[in-house]
Amino acid sequence: MVNIAQPALAHFMAVVLVCALMPDLAQAEQPSACVGTSVNRVDPALPAYQPQPVELPREAGYIAPDGAIVVVGYNDMREMLHAMASTFSAVHPHVRFRFDLPGTRFAPAALARGMSAFAPMGARFTPSQFEEYRSIAGSEPLAVRIAHASLDPRALSGPLAVFVHRDNPIQSLTLAQVAKVFAGEVRHWRDLGLHEWGDRSVNAYGMQPGTALAFELQQAVMPGRPFGARVVGVPQSAELVDKIAADSSAIGFAAAMRARPEVRALAIAAHERAEPVAPTCESIVAGRYPLDRHLLIYLPRPITPLAREFVRYVLSREGQQAVAASPQRYLPLSAPDAAAELAKLEANY
Repeated sequence: MVNIAQPALAHFMAVVLVCALMPDLAQAEQPSACVGTSVNRVDPALPAYQPQPVELPREAGYIAPDGAIVVVGYNDMREMLHAMASTFSAVHPHVRFRFDLPGTRFAPAALARGMSAFAPMGARFTPSQFEEYRSIAGSEPLAVRIAHASLDPRALSGPLAVFVHRDNPIQSLTLAQVAKVFAGEVRHWRDLGLHEWGDRSVNAYGMQPGTALAFELQQAVMPGRPFGARVVGVPQSAELVDKIAADSSAIGFAAAMRARPEVRALAIAAHERAEPVAPTCESIVAGRYPLDRHLLIYLPRPITPLAREFVRYVLSREGQQAVAASPQRYLPLSAPDAAAELAKLEANY
């Protein structure tokens, strides 16, 4: 560990103490699907942050004229990133961040052009974003997961869920069945094991192709396959849930936190012999829910010392405390998941 000046160390420890208490304060003031469960706490096995020296480049497109480090990215990570930056700068006083967070779609181009030190994202790069990045940067960025998506309705990024009407008796599907539904290969509910519904048609809805959620579902259950011609695409999760609520024969995928009383999210099994798992905070943090999604930080290659050190901090106990304290109730990584992401970072440094 590097030697830290006493004032900086005192400031760092004070900020860490506040971050440690923030989950309890947030829990007291907001009803959430995760409040009162152990997932509100960070994994005690997560290692504490061990600072290493950070040398900033003399010139870079992401360094503002006043010396601030510019980061372009996801607007729903604003509070989380400011909390992280405060703690990070307490131990690295010469590093000062300026966050420009208009939304996920602006981050890939800024990162590729060197105008952002790294790119906080609410979803994985889509194929078109990857293509744009490669055409500008001539290389592939490194994606590091830093948090699970949220089940809180205030969040903008949630896990995927497969919804049916509340009157539909089906309880679960396998990933293979989900793929058949949205590839347009299932026409009747009996084909999904709901024999009592006989010839009743399956009315499938999904997010419009090209959206982040449509890309995530294709990657998770039907890579390389298009959506079926009979699948009706809609632009927003809330609109899709409205359609499911109005049609007892409907099924659709959307962000899980857009659920409402008229619909149910199905439990999903990874394969035929696997236990179906519902989208809950516990199953998501434990890595058991098959349609989980993540918040990410994308790094340009070669990875800079600043980006590496900041992500090291984010994957530490202190960084994950900032995740747990976010008002959107994003879910922190477990120690094994954080270790896997850290290994990926170090292997590419």
